[in-house]
Amino acid sequence: MSLKLSIVIPTYKCSKSLEELHKRLVVTIVAITNKYEIIFVNDASPENDWEVIKKIAEKDSNVKGLNLSRNFGQHYAITAGLEYVTGGWIIVMDGDLQDVPEEIINLYKKAQEGFEIVFAQRVDRQDRFLKRMSSKMFYAIFSYLTGTKQDSSVANFGIYKNNVIEAILSMNDSIKYFPTMSQWVGFNKTKKKVKQSKRGIGKSSYSLKSLLNL
Repeated sequence: MSLKLSIVIPTYKCSKSLEELHKRLVVTIVAITNKYEIIFVNDASPENDWEVIKKIAEKDSNVKGLNLSRNFGQHYAITAGLEYVTGGWIIVMDGDLQDVPEEIINLYKKAQEGFEIVFAQRVDRQDRFLKRMSSKMFYAIFSYLTGTKQDSSVANFGIYKNNVIEAILSMNDSIKYFPTMSQWVGFNKTKKKVKQSKRGIGKSSYSLKSLLNL
């Protein structure tokens, strides 16, 4: 049986980047395998994310869309998408093109060295100064409160073997935070340094207030 990749992408105010993201993903993925699925999860975006997702899915049968009934939050949207994956390897990434699709090849190659999780490590953050500072503050407080070591250079972007995703879904936590869940389940994991693109459209939905609430 040939390899199948699943890509899960939560979307919120990403309507202007989704078509380019899809095109670049397909070019990247077919360099690895021709069996893939892309699962877009619309987290009740106030923009027309859902209309764009439906348009892409009409042209590409490998694309699936999930439309959440309200805004549940990014990590709940990721978990919803993970419930539908069928691939042997699963990639989780954001939909705003800051996660560079072409880096998937490097993450996959690293995984083939015997790792079940490869986290994308953003070594040259392209966020604005205040965003970087609020992110560092969040991870410092989060590390202290949980008694764990959290890395501000690692977010959702990464590649995960299907048994890792099964373990994450089996947790059934009512409060979900994907980076911590993927760290907590264990397995053989590593980090791979990746490039991050500047946000070309819109701005982050994570304000200092929302980070503190999280």
